[in-house]
Amino acid sequence: MREERGGDSSESPDCGDGPQRYHLDSDDYRRDLLPVFSEVAHVAHAVRVELDEDFGADDNERCVEALTTVDALDPERPDDGTRVFSLDRDGEDALFALLDAATTMVGEHFVFRLALLDDSGDDLLTTIPHESMLWGESPPLPEGVVASIQELLADRVGLFVASTVHERWETDDHAYRFDTTAIVQSTLDRKTSRTYCSALSARSLDIVDETTLVFDTPTGENVVPCVTRERAERVAEKVRELRRRYDGSQL
Repeated sequence: MREERGGDSSESPDCGDGPQRYHLDSDDYRRDLLPVFSEVAHVAHAVRVELDEDFGADDNERCVEALTTVDALDPERPDDGTRVFSLDRDGEDALFALLDAATTMVGEHFVFRLALLDDSGDDLLTTIPHESMLWGESPPLPEGVVASIQELLADRVGLFVASTVHERWETDDHAYRFDTTAIVQSTLDRKTSRTYCSALSARSLDIVDETTLVFDTPTGENVVPCVTRERAERVAEKVRELRRRYDGSQL
């Protein structure tokens, strides 16, 4: 089996001095959407929302209410679908009307993308509701706010987790990376890849023959050759740590 040069380092290949991206990984995005935004709203200056009015603007009560509340603010309109407004008291009412709409089946398409902005116009927190995606970068998102979101999720099944490639390696047949919460398998030329298994969905994890991880998942066993015993142990321990933080379970 072949290893990628330098791939056996215990340090993250992606660590550096630039902004760190965090994303929400949760068993219930709709449940956690409003509370997470509430943790950030007090440090935000403005809201930018991209709306798709083909979804719900005419006949969905929550969408109609949200659109009326936003347009009453006379927001900036950089293009037909986008509105930008200050996050004063009235702006907060509009923000949470939009978030409330985004927790409905129709509204998650109506609120196509929504971001909280700092006083420089940089994105603090962004969500694409119909994809159940929510992320932020620190900086500009203050570290203390990141910590408060993580504390909020401590008694829920969820993580606000740093996007990091923990490990990269190769075998004779495939390239692998342990990317944030998932093992990703790629062709050796990296032209195609797939999420091979998730640390958050595995039901059990075993180390076999010292260098191979076996994940029991809802769709069957996934076998991950890690090439070295040290890497197999590192990956297994990180997977177990993430699961403890996610839902308190042990693998």
